[in-house]
Amino acid sequence: MRSKGFTLIEMLVAVAILAILSAIAIPSYQESVRKSRRSDGIAALLKLQLAQEKFRANCRFYAWTLAAADNCGADAANSSLNFRTTSEEGFYTIAVTAAGGNSYTITADPVGSQAADSACDPLQIVYPAGTKSPAGCWD
Repeated sequence: MRSKGFTLIEMLVAVAILAILSAIAIPSYQESVRKSRRSDGIAALLKLQLAQEKFRANCRFYAWTLAAADNCGADAANSSLNFRTTSEEGFYTIAVTAAGGNSYTITADPVGSQAADSACDPLQIVYPAGTKSPAGCWD
């Protein structure tokens, strides 16, 4: 008479199948999560770009730093823009680098678990060239 239940071979086959599926699914899922979190950095950069344009409308030059309050200053080098230094969901740190009163580079560096997104580190907008890099990360 045969006993009810699973044999050791059947259990090993089931575990092997589960391991193979996990090896495929987990990295794919993690990449999908990283890609969806990129939108946090992209949104922060686009908001900062808009804030820079509003700042320039009032001050005639772009802000060189991010701070707690807008400050036109005597010239562009002494100016600051009221903007957060982290993205809304906290996956990116935001920075602005000014090359002069009429140009800037804004950067979003991934932090925490998002730092594993090395293909898109950092996200960047350069103005007035209008280039967004890395190119494949803005889709």
